[in-house]
Amino acid sequence: MLDHAPSPQRLVTVAAALERIDLGLAGEEAVTLAGTVRRLVADYLLPRVADPDADLVVAVVGVSGAGKSTLINSLARRRLSAAGARRPTTTEPVAWGPGTLPATLDAMRRRLPGRMVDTLLPPPPGVVLVDTPPPDVRDITGRAVCHDLLDVSDACILVTAANRYADAAGFELARRAADRGVQTVFVLNRLPPTPELQRVLVGDFAGKLARSGLLADADPERIIAIAEGVISAERDGLASEAVLALRKHLDRIADPTERAAVIAATVQGTTSQVAAALVVVRTALITAAARRVELGDSVRLAYSSAGGTVAEAVRSGAFAEIKDDPEALSAALAAATARRAGRAALRSADRWERLGATTRAALFTHGGETPQTARERFEWWQSDLPRLATELSGRKVRPKRAERLTAAARAAVFDPAHQPDRRQRRLLRRYPGLIAAAAERLTDELAGIVATDSTRFSSGLGPALPPGVLAELDLEEPR
Repeated sequence: MLDHAPSPQRLVTVAAALERIDLGLAGEEAVTLAGTVRRLVADYLLPRVADPDADLVVAVVGVSGAGKSTLINSLARRRLSAAGARRPTTTEPVAWGPGTLPATLDAMRRRLPGRMVDTLLPPPPGVVLVDTPPPDVRDITGRAVCHDLLDVSDACILVTAANRYADAAGFELARRAADRGVQTVFVLNRLPPTPELQRVLVGDFAGKLARSGLLADADPERIIAIAEGVISAERDGLASEAVLALRKHLDRIADPTERAAVIAATVQGTTSQVAAALVVVRTALITAAARRVELGDSVRLAYSSAGGTVAEAVRSGAFAEIKDDPEALSAALAAATARRAGRAALRSADRWERLGATTRAALFTHGGETPQTARERFEWWQSDLPRLATELSGRKVRPKRAERLTAAARAAVFDPAHQPDRRQRRLLRRYPGLIAAAAERLTDELAGIVATDSTRFSSGLGPALPPGVLAELDLEEPR
């Protein structure tokens, strides 16, 4: 059992929540962190929490030429991994252990090339050692293969050569392990044979690690020192006694009690890293959601005002002079609707530009289809007046009356001061409520056309945050 570890169910919830959200507006940092969280949860925490007693995975990492493969061959006393002058020598991971891989590595094997080596002389029981490619070897997505392997490991052996121990790449690997709380043993390999020079180099390396915060103090005893030696042609490795200190380290962490402690510490460190990353992701999502509301509100307010202005123009009789000319009315309504939509678009785009949002030139005016849509909806409104009259009164409008009724209703809607003649009054009395309903329907149509023009801004808002997802992006169980 792993105390204080997230439950598998909670980890599944977090992984599923990350798949539900679109991080496009959350910022580059949140996108990167979310990707890290996905990998750590799916590839390490879930399988490790589900099977805490599985073999301890130890990643052997280091820059090209550090001698990782030679050391593994030395520990195994046979050639497991290619070693030589070619750089990089290891281009695919090689796992050395028993016949069955732990779930963390098994999931990785389906994504990465590499092989499992089962030998007559395996590592200490309960341990799997993985020889990793150097950081400059990447998969088809451009990710460093050793980073992915390090992210699913429980412990780490960082190997560096005496002539390259100051390389930044090696310290970056150590930092990546430390960020997850991974226990790391540092091996300074290929040291010159002179003991005095060895002490100087080991002390300097320990000092650099301490100043970088990777060691608690600059204690040379924390470094496993391995001198340059004769490489056996048969096994591509050093003599067994050359790696005795490293073998003792593996024996120590293979002890069931120590192994459990190492795994628990790594799970705890990984959980802390994931929890901290989720805080950043949630904060970014909240900020993005607030920004989405701010951008959306500016558009909604501008277009709502514009739609109201068009409706008010109809109600106030602004088109009264042309009430009896359907063609002129259609053109005037189309122009007025487009003009108001254009003003709303300009206000919205200006606001977005001031807020630093992405805008296109087309957003600074109304959509090209808006005038034609206004014409079509006005023509539909006119043609539907007889049906509306029937719906309100229950009386069917005879074809001979339809044209006269349409003209009378249109005049009354567009001219509040219109005085219908006797025949029109008698006709309109047969269909009570028609004028008010027709006016309301027309103003709704025009306001709707203006509002529809605003949908051109929707793509710039990005997707809405799924409901409840923020609560799911938390390793803490809900109370």
